[in-house]
Amino acid sequence: MSTHLLSLLALVGMLACGADAAAQNSARVDLNGSIDAGTCSVAAVSKTIPAVGANVFPQVAGNTGSAPASYTDFEIALTGCSGVTGATFQMGAVADASTQANVFRNKATNGAPFTGYWIKEGTGRCTAGATVAPGASITKNFTTATYQLYLCAQYVKIAGGLVTMGPLSTNFTVTITYR
Repeated sequence: MSTHLLSLLALVGMLACGADAAAQNSARVDLNGSIDAGTCSVAAVSKTIPAVGANVFPQVAGNTGSAPASYTDFEIALTGCSGVTGATFQMGAVADASTQANVFRNKATNGAPFTGYWIKEGTGRCTAGATVAPGASITKNFTTATYQLYLCAQYVKIAGGLVTMGPLSTNFTVTITYR
C-alpha cells in the first residue's frame, strides 16, 4: 500500500507543477480619438455680373477704380448644420490675386486688360463692406442650422494701363473650417 501511496503522491505533485508551468502574456490597449465639430452642406456659387462699358473706368493708366454698375450681391449658403458653433471661410488663395493684392484676378482667356474683381463682405451695392483679399479668412459665429455669408462682387480697374473691351471671369475655392 505504501507503493500506491507514493505513486499517488507523485502523480498529484506532477499535476500541481503542471498548473504552475502554464505560460501567460498581457497586452496593453490604448484608444485615442477626438470629437470634431459638426459640418454643414454648401453649394457652389455661380453669378453673372452685368456688362459695363470700358469708359466707366478711370482713363489714366496709373489710376484704379471700380464700376458701381457692376455691383452684384451673392452669398455662400450653409444648410443642414449640426454640431457647429461657427466657421472660418478662407477666400481662395494668394495665387488668385492680381497685381493688386486685394483684387481677384481676371482669369478669362483674352480678358479685358487691367481688370479684376473686388469681393466685399455684406450686401447693398458693396458700399459698406470690407474688401476681402484673395487668401483672406472671414470668421463667423453661429449655432443655427443654416447660415449665409453675404458678399458682393464688382469689376475693378488695376493700375498699369487702360481698360479695353474683353471678357472677365474669375474662380476661387472657399475652404470652410467648422468649429
